Amino acid sequence: MKLTDEEQAWVQAQLALVDRFVGDYGSGEEGLAGVDRAWGAWLAQDHRGEDADTIINAVAVALGQAVVDALDGFMWVTVYQDGETDLGVTGLPAVDTIFFPAEIVSLEYQARTPEFLVRTLEHYVATVNEARS
Repeated sequence: MKLTDEEQAWVQAQLALVDRFVGDYGSGEEGLAGVDRAWGAWLAQDHRGEDADTIINAVAVALGQAVVDALDGFMWVTVYQDGETDLGVTGLPAVDTIFFPAEIVSLEYQARTPEFLVRTLEHYVATVNEARS
């Protein structure tokens, strides 16, 4: 299901938050590489708790938006699964896949992976492009 106006506003707010995050923790790089560097710097400071959830959400939206920007026909969607709602990125109906950036970022946070965003994007784009061939 396409995002509601409220969900679209939330995505935009997260993108604004990630811009501030990159300004606070980044190395001056732009785009997803800048978010990657900021994530690594932030993670090294061992943030936990409520602040972590805020950053995980913002970074997840940055990753999802990078997928939307990189792949023609991909868009944000609301997914209802097991009684819960989550935001995902999909290329349906042309490409039968749904990408859940919050799950990826959350797992990488738990694993304490410092820089994974660009690599994840490149891998996902390659996988989708291979499926399209």
